[in-house]
Amino acid sequence: MNTDGAEGVSLSCKQAARLMSQQQDRALSDTESDELKKHLLVCLDCRNIEQQLGFLRRLANRYAASGPPH
Repeated sequence: MNTDGAEGVSLSCKQAARLMSQQQDRALSDTESDELKKHLLVCLDCRNIEQQLGFLRRLANRYAASGPPH
């Protein structure tokens, strides 16, 4: 769902995806965080991507904590 031009939503899905990716490596500014939250309220596709990124992050953290298989 591209929300360009939607009332009250200024991020496109592409911009939201970029912020979600950056959020993995750094803290977003308050403005970035607020804009992303607004986008996620109206965009199911991006909420699904956010959930998938969270799952992958948790999986990678578990792998890193346990080390590679012997």
